[in-house]
Amino acid sequence: MSVDVVLQVVVGGVLLGGLYALVAFGLSLIYGVVRILNFAHGTILAVVGVMASVMFASWQLSPVLIALILVPGVFVIGALFYRGLLRPLERRSPLEATIGTVLVTVGALLILSDVTAVLAGPMQRNILLRAPVIEVGDIIISITQLAILAAIVVLTLAIHVILKTTWFGLAVRAVTQEPVAAELCGARSLGIKTLTFGVGSATVAMAAVLYVLTFPVDPYMGFGLTVKAFTIIVVGGIGNLPGALIVGVLLGVAEGLVGLFWGPEWSPAISVVLLLLILVAFPAGFRWRRA
Repeated sequence: MSVDVVLQVVVGGVLLGGLYALVAFGLSLIYGVVRILNFAHGTILAVVGVMASVMFASWQLSPVLIALILVPGVFVIGALFYRGLLRPLERRSPLEATIGTVLVTVGALLILSDVTAVLAGPMQRNILLRAPVIEVGDIIISITQLAILAAIVVLTLAIHVILKTTWFGLAVRAVTQEPVAAELCGARSLGIKTLTFGVGSATVAMAAVLYVLTFPVDPYMGFGLTVKAFTIIVVGGIGNLPGALIVGVLLGVAEGLVGLFWGPEWSPAISVVLLLLILVAFPAGFRWRRA
């Protein structure tokens, strides 16, 4: 097998891993602040990706315009989902609240997948854009792929800057570390949690529009994406965006190489195998050094 083929797979793996990292960013943000494992998180990408492909096929809208329409809508729906269905569970005992959130989010996963399949069909969809390509030897990189990589980098930096330098980021860290003290300082816990759930949902919606430009989506792929996001935040660390990006890229490249050498049917299992190995070898998790 030629080196160019391997490098071509690595390029695709880096792109896929960056998108995985964006999905993990949203899940990490939600869990870090709201302390809820949203099992429907990956399904948001699947549903939004299908919606984006339908909008493109029906009205020939640009991906940028599609994102401007869908991302704010997902933000609002995510915030309402938390306030209407998840927030009331916090009044119950910790065990009942944990079980309740699992049931609600898994139920949302099933409902969203089935409704999307009924309305749009269960088949795979994507958005095909004609774009120039750059050839480096036998390696082909499209302008669309470069634009997606640039968008991933910009979104990652934007999220990092928002969390580190803005009032919202300060309030998020305060509510995460000392919710009572944050309330006393004027950061309303309920409002911050609601905004956080909306922002986390909007982040995965942005990833969905980028994802469907290169990779196919279907209504039932969401749970697998959630498992990959869980793997990334376990390895990279909750709230550690650089760590999540590195682990996401490594996971994407690993999936590509496994598919190349052992067959594509083995690729989805790599995240589960990686998670199990890490939990066995490092039960206390990694300790990433931060500046």
